[in-house]
Formats: sequence, structure tokens, C-alpha cells
Amino acid sequence: QDFPKKLPMSQSVPQIYTQVKEFIYASLKFSESLHRSSTEIDDMLRKSTNLLLTRTLSSCLQNLIKKPHIGLTELVQIIINTTHLEQACKYLEEFITNITNVSPETIHTTRLYGLSTFKDARHAAEGEIYTKLNQKIDEFIQLADYEWSMAESDGRASGYLMDLINFLRSTFQVFTHLPNNNNDHASMSVSMFAWILFHFVAILQLPFCKNMNCMLV
Repeated sequence: QDFPKKLPMSQSVPQIYTQVKEFIYASLKFSESLHRSSTEIDDMLRKSTNLLLTRTLSSCLQNLIKKPHIGLTELVQIIINTTHLEQACKYLEEFITNITNVSPETIHTTRLYGLSTFKDARHAAEGEIYTKLNQKIDEFIQLADYEWSMAESDGRASGYLMDLINFLRSTFQVFTHLPNNNNDHASMSVSMFAWILFHFVAILQLPFCKNMNCMLV
């Protein structure tokens, strides 16, 4: 790919990573004034970083995901971003090791819990996607002026129904941006496709859209 290259993650990923490193370095400077051993300082840095990841950052992510104005595209971007942040956790481990000179193989070494933080955020984003899709489809059905008692199709698809189909098509297109090298994302894409297909087929069973030819032109 020619420069400039396009990365799937947003700018917030390197910004968060940089801020976490700055927090670790600031914690190191504070710890040095306590006259502790290198092992104790290493343990303090890891524990404080875990608190930053599991409480502060996790809370920020959960609050962001639950905001009502967050759409499907933003939720998918959160999934992509948290995937890259999860992958970056090993570099944070290495950073702490380098500045404390304490081997990660040392007994009782505290591990970073960033993996669980970002996995929980992804699962929350996935759940919110399902919720928003359900709400959107319900809105299409409830607001549409359908002729529910129609026995046969008149050869024309309802404009409301076409809007719903276009919405489902564009929605699934958004999911194609998910990384395809992760089992969780692959299973989500498959299950989401099956979920959309189920609703699509269910809609086709309604009396006003029995004639598929008029709808799939």
C-alpha cells in the first residue's frame, strides 16, 4: 500500500497507549523517592497500572459504549480500537520491565490485567450492537404504514420495507471492517449475519412481501 497508509484503528489508540506509558513513568519517579527495592517498585508500577486499566480506563470505555448517541459504526470502531489496545499490553509489560530492570520471570511478578479490560469492553460493545439493531428494526416495523391484511402482493415492494433492507445491507457492510484474524470477531460476524438473515427471512413471511421478485430487483 502506498503512503500515507490507512490504519484500521483510530487516533485514540496511540494516544491512550502514550498516556498509559506517561502514567507508568510518572509512577516510577514517585516510587524512587520511597527508597524501595527494584522488585518492590516493579510490583508497585504493575499494580497501579492495573488499577488504571481496570478501573479508570474500563469505566471510561463502558460509559462511552452506553451513550445513546453512539451508533453502530462507532461501536464497531470501539471493538477495533480495543483489539489493538489489547495487543499493545505486552509492550506495556516490556516497558515496565525495561525501566525497572526486573525480569518478568521473577517469582510473584504481577501481571497486567489489560487483556480482560479490553475484552470486557468489546463484549459490551457487541451487546450494544445487538440492542441497537433490535431497536432499529422495531422502529421500522412500528412506524411503517403496512397493509397487514393484504392476501397477495400487488407487485410492488413497500418503501418502508426497502428502507429496512437497505439498512440491513449497510449495517452488515459495517461489520466487514472487523478484523478477520480473531476468533471472537469471526464468530461475531457469523452470528450477526445469521441474526440479520433470520430477521430478513421473518420479514419475508409477512403477507405484503410474499412476492420476492418485486423486492429483490
